[in-house]
Order: sequence, then C-alpha cells, then structure tokens
Amino acid sequence: MASVLSRLASPWRGWTAHRALQQARRHADEELLASRLPSPRLAWRTAELVSDENRLALGRSLTDAVHAADERLLTSASPLARPAVRACRPQLLELASRLCDLDRPVMPRGVLLVERLLGDGAGPLYGHGDPRRLRLGTAQARAALEREGREHD
Repeated sequence: MASVLSRLASPWRGWTAHRALQQARRHADEELLASRLPSPRLAWRTAELVSDENRLALGRSLTDAVHAADERLLTSASPLARPAVRACRPQLLELASRLCDLDRPVMPRGVLLVERLLGDGAGPLYGHGDPRRLRLGTAQARAALEREGREHD
C-alpha cells in the first residue's frame, strides 16, 4: 500500500520541485537584472544562462523569429510582430550571431534580456510591436552581453 501511495505522489513531488525551481529562477533573474555584476550567490543561475546550450538555443530562436517574419512566407498563427521583426532584421541576426559566438564570454544579464525579449508575449517582438521598441530592446540586450568581455580584458 505504501509503495502505491508513493508512486501516486511521485508526479506531485516532481511538479512541486519543478515549480520551486521556476520560482527560484524568477527570483534569481530579478536580482540579476537589478545588478550589473553577477552575484556569487546566484552562480547556479549564471551558469544556466551563459551555458553553450542556452546561448545556442536563444540564437536559434532569434534566427527562427527572423525567418518566420519573412514576407515571402504565409502568415502563421504566431503572434510575431512581422513588420517590426523585418525592420530590425540586421540587429536581431547580429544579436543571434553574438550569442552563438561561444569563444567570446557574455554577461548573464544580457542573456536574460534576450530571454525576456523572446519570452515576453506583450513585448516588442509580438503583437503589433513597434520597430523602435524592438530596436531599443535588441540594442540593450546586445550592450548588456558585451559588458563582461570588456571587464575581463
């Protein structure tokens, strides 16, 4: 009987652990965004953000967004702000290229800004996004990525 209850509770424990991790990430992200310097206390989140896998995934996501905004393609159900993305194509591709350049270090704050740019459904990348807001968001993320390289040189 105890093993049956244990197996039934297993998904609940997994879901609870996942939820706790998501909450810890949100708190860590807020602290990383508030500071220009990474905190040693948040080294675990910093390592997640600047990992090669995460950087490549974000670079691919930016490239995918640019590709999806191509006017030669039929529109999709995606809420992508296609005109804004087309207007900011060079900046978005340059940001993707910088993320994929694994030989150059990046600041976790910059990676976090890229994650927010891609994940915020109310942000300039989606809906009826304003190209100026998207260009500004892209420039801020790009600048934040670079700070570590200059500080460590």
